[in-house]
Amino acid sequence: MIRFPLIILVSLLAHALTKAQEPFTLKGTIDTTENAIYYFYYEVGDSGITDTVRLKKGGAFEISGYIEEPSRLFVSIEDKYNPRVVGDFIVYQGWLEPGKEHIFKGFRDWQKGWDNFEISDSKTDSLSREWSKLSVLEDKEEITRAQSRFIEEHLGSYYVLQVLYGKLRNDEDLTRVRDLLSRIPAHLQSTFKYKKSLDMLAVKDNISIGSVFPDFEQADTSSNMQRLSDIRKNKFILVDFWASWCGPCRAENPHLVKAYNQYHEKGFDIIGVSLDKDRDEWIQAIHDDKQVWHHVSDLKGFDNEVAKSLYIRSIPSNFLLDPTGKIIARDIRGEELTRLLGEILN
Repeated sequence: MIRFPLIILVSLLAHALTKAQEPFTLKGTIDTTENAIYYFYYEVGDSGITDTVRLKKGGAFEISGYIEEPSRLFVSIEDKYNPRVVGDFIVYQGWLEPGKEHIFKGFRDWQKGWDNFEISDSKTDSLSREWSKLSVLEDKEEITRAQSRFIEEHLGSYYVLQVLYGKLRNDEDLTRVRDLLSRIPAHLQSTFKYKKSLDMLAVKDNISIGSVFPDFEQADTSSNMQRLSDIRKNKFILVDFWASWCGPCRAENPHLVKAYNQYHEKGFDIIGVSLDKDRDEWIQAIHDDKQVWHHVSDLKGFDNEVAKSLYIRSIPSNFLLDPTGKIIARDIRGEELTRLLGEILN
């Protein structure tokens, strides 16, 4: 067996750690007024970091940070332009890579899409631009074929891993995504994105039609803990993810009220899981919409523990369960719930 002196091993380890922790740098200019304030947000695992930057003379700026894998970059300003936008107004979106020194140039016309900025030395950003160009092809089938070719040709890239992650979040072609994830090369299998994708795929399997919906517990409007398995005993139950601030959710509520009033006495119930943050607004919406069924929330918005565990990132979203807890339908809209319950309970 070959033995290395301890001092050499320590030196090698220190070198490896230094290399792994080498920061990225992003510097350049944005074509706008001096002293303008921009917010640079980049993803780190399940969260992210925001650097607030005041542009210098000539629109110059520089930021640096540590990322372990390619990270999406969002550059935004205070929103004074679009009243429909919640939060800051995003003007540039790109990709950073670990240990790279990126040169950035942001142009004044934000409406140009990918052409409104340049970022150097980012293979991931270059692939994202190639992918975005596929969506403007004229024929839908041509788009599908082109995207499939792209995925196969770049299966060893981090960006394709991001594409597959996005498909999982949108419940797109899970069988195909499962196959592609099984073929992801070894150098990407240690990334957060790959592990997160596998976890999401497992969760998607657990909330597919025919699966037993995972049990959960949260506080009701009186701060008492309510457990799904206690509520659904011997009932068909709709688990409805919604929020007071969600317009489409509120538009669906009259249909839920109708179904509840018509079939509650025959063995149907609802538990609403709110993605609200404001307790008063949540309770007021329940009252205004005449939702007399069960309601729970941890008042964490989209960080609601139940919603996060099921990767629910858009609402309204719902699941219809039979008395054993098995999922028999999901994302039911309009009169479909009343019709379906009529077939089951009449």
